[in-house]
Amino acid sequence: MSNFSKRAIWMAVNSEHGDRLVQISREHASLAKRLIEEGKQLSEAVVSEMKARIDQLRTERDHILAQFERRC
Repeated sequence: MSNFSKRAIWMAVNSEHGDRLVQISREHASLAKRLIEEGKQLSEAVVSEMKARIDQLRTERDHILAQFERRC
């Protein structure tokens, strides 16, 4: 997990990237919740796909936040 300053996060959320960051958070939370609640019933392939998607979302989020961390 990357550490970003509160200021960088605030700046990113209040920028043109704010809506995307909210979308990323919602999708990530939805996937994580599903993995917790239904993980044992899902196939290994589905679980792997969901985990890969979570990693993609984290990478995208970190890329956005890093842009603002450099400005702080």
